[in-house]
Amino acid sequence: MLPDSPGDALGAQAAGVRDLVVDVVRSRHDKAAEAHQVSGSRYGLGFGSQWRDLLDDTHDALMEREFRSHKLAPGGHKVGVVNDCLVYVWRVPDDPNAVQDFASSPTRQNGFAAPPPPAMLWESLLTEEVEPAEDASEAAETASLMEAVRDTMPLVLVMVWSTPRQLQSIEWAVASLDDSGKVELRGQESLWKPESVADDVSSEVESFDSGKPVGPTIEPREQDGPSDA
Repeated sequence: MLPDSPGDALGAQAAGVRDLVVDVVRSRHDKAAEAHQVSGSRYGLGFGSQWRDLLDDTHDALMEREFRSHKLAPGGHKVGVVNDCLVYVWRVPDDPNAVQDFASSPTRQNGFAAPPPPAMLWESLLTEEVEPAEDASEAAETASLMEAVRDTMPLVLVMVWSTPRQLQSIEWAVASLDDSGKVELRGQESLWKPESVADDVSSEVESFDSGKPVGPTIEPREQDGPSDA
């Protein structure tokens, strides 16, 4: 059954993955924005190509924390696996249909049909009630059959909206495909947004159309008069 949210999909690891993803995305954005500024390019194609770095950076960070890895064919992109879920970080192109067309390539389509890694299958076999195998070949056949019928791993899609001038937002959701191959999102949540200094300042200032004006307080001041002689 498809999880209702990234929190449900990632379980106890959700908070840690959340912090990791935000750190990775912010770091990569800063590098890409600086490179774009140094290049002096009038076009954003180079900045937009950071999508592969985002994917690799997140994968490597998850591997450092001893999570598993899955390679998506035919592109060979490596994606981290957390709690039997793929974590795919992606910079959203400037296109209103970009998210629903996410699975437009064979590699991304395979992200929605990825079986759990073999090690997970063996761990599942140890906890399920199955007849003991007579030999190694029978055990291998049993594992192969379990892999064939087991549900695929859910895909947690981390969506990054950015321009060379600003990292605008980071969101995530559980992604799935409908019958037409379009992507649908479940439990979409915001991970990070830039702090708005203007909002903080304006919230402390009273509106001009409310309240009563308060004039300055004027106190009478004694003046020295002519002295009596």
